[in-house]
Amino acid sequence: MEAELLKNLNHPGIPLIYDIDEDDDFIYMVEEYIQGESLDTFVLHPRDISPELILKIGIQLCDILDYLHHLSPYPILYQDLKPEHIILCGNQVKLIDFGIASFFTGSGNYFQLYGTKEFSAPEALSGQPVTTAADIFGLGKILKFLADAAGVKCSRRLLHIIQCACDPLPDRRYPSVSELKLALLRAQKKPRRQNLHLIRNIAVLGSRPGAGATHIAISLVCTLQNRGIPALYQPADGQATLDAIAVSNRHVKEQDGIFYYRHFKGVPDYGDGVSLALPFDDCIVRDYGTQCTDWETVKAADCILLVLSGSDWDISAAKQFAKQLALLPQTVLLCNHGNKTAAKRLAKQLDCAVYCFPSDTDAYSVTSEKKQLFSLILKRRGGLRHFSL
Repeated sequence: MEAELLKNLNHPGIPLIYDIDEDDDFIYMVEEYIQGESLDTFVLHPRDISPELILKIGIQLCDILDYLHHLSPYPILYQDLKPEHIILCGNQVKLIDFGIASFFTGSGNYFQLYGTKEFSAPEALSGQPVTTAADIFGLGKILKFLADAAGVKCSRRLLHIIQCACDPLPDRRYPSVSELKLALLRAQKKPRRQNLHLIRNIAVLGSRPGAGATHIAISLVCTLQNRGIPALYQPADGQATLDAIAVSNRHVKEQDGIFYYRHFKGVPDYGDGVSLALPFDDCIVRDYGTQCTDWETVKAADCILLVLSGSDWDISAAKQFAKQLALLPQTVLLCNHGNKTAAKRLAKQLDCAVYCFPSDTDAYSVTSEKKQLFSLILKRRGGLRHFSL
């Protein structure tokens, strides 16, 4: 099986097969000689491992897996990522031992317990259908193995990448190896020293019910998560917002008290009687709706997004609400539903900038318009300067 898989592959990270022969008893394979050091041996020298090297190894493994996952007519699932199968040959990473690799037809395959338990995806261990997401999980585990073995101080971006790639649920991992590679490439970019300040707390309020505060708060969390910036949605209006979302959307999953869907991650307001450990490094986006009773917490936020209704019959109330918060320097005013005319009118009457949130029907989608808007807003608020498009 390995010989059949390898004989037509051509990638610098995969050993070449020069010849295949067989007799009545055996199959003989003449393969490229790989001279280098396997990862399980390499980590015995932790001083040689740096966050930069971890990113470099991860990116090259992404290239190899992306090549395998896009082969025609059928992609190949490697299924057995582990340190002893990864060889460092100078500046090139090589992936060896395709003994349990298989073609993927697109519907998922059932396999026995293959590979090493520590690096195998949960769905493979439980006998569930295996897709390319299993290789993404294995790659995430390799990155974690390197980080743990070296004891290096990894950036919060790299830790978030590892967490996302190693998510127990396949649909919460990166949708493809190319997306994982893109996240690693972004993590390679070092922010300038003067731009290290990060916005950690964002408050979102609406001038009236239906203005769209919840929609924009969810969109912001999804966009941040998509760009590799850990973010968490939290309702702060006393409403069972996440419970309602979960009921209306069966694809929303709950694990350890946190709700997940696509790039979305949120935690309900469980009240004073429940203590839930929130991710320490996440940017917390609190949705106050129009029921804010804790103004001191709002005023302490790094950024306040005030969503204004652009309706003609509500313009007066929107102006009055905006004037209350516009005195705070971290306040940003937005007009919803792509209403540029109302945004311009409010900006003129309030004598300050009013951004226009694009017309949008899916709060969980990440669009170029949302990325551009949130990038512009957060950069001007003095934080998240590495929020690149």
